[in-house]
Amino acid sequence: MSEWDSFIHKGTLDEERFAQRHLSNIKWSNNYQNMHEHWDMEGGLKGKTLKFDVKGMKKINRRDDSTQDKFTWIEGTNVKGNPGWLKGRADYIVFERNEYWLLVNREELWDFVQEKLKKNSYAEGKKPYHVYQRWGKKDKITLVPFTDIEDLKDIEKLDK
Repeated sequence: MSEWDSFIHKGTLDEERFAQRHLSNIKWSNNYQNMHEHWDMEGGLKGKTLKFDVKGMKKINRRDDSTQDKFTWIEGTNVKGNPGWLKGRADYIVFERNEYWLLVNREELWDFVQEKLKKNSYAEGKKPYHVYQRWGKKDKITLVPFTDIEDLKDIEKLDK
């Protein structure tokens, strides 16, 4: 299995683990919805039908040996230069953490990240609240500490 196939396989397993544990009446996205609308599944939670985009744990640097639980990368623009998952149609982004799933309102996260980037004059680099673009790619991603995300209002920690 290639490194990319392994990455995709792990992501699919993460999505299934979250959905099976926490959602009712699950409807999986099709390829278009996944790639362009940026949601993985729709399902019942809190008495509502909502859309979710699940994000596994991330490395800070591609060559790091393992993932970490202090920061996450937020995608504003994807590798093809199209709107990234932060601009998608998911109601909630679900971040995998070591001990729990962290549900975060996507719109609140969007507003928060935009405010931080603006306050930082859209500085470029591989630091928190800087715009980072990988060499040869069209993406624009931002490193954000989980401690800040967990201070947002519409979040919830769910058992793994």
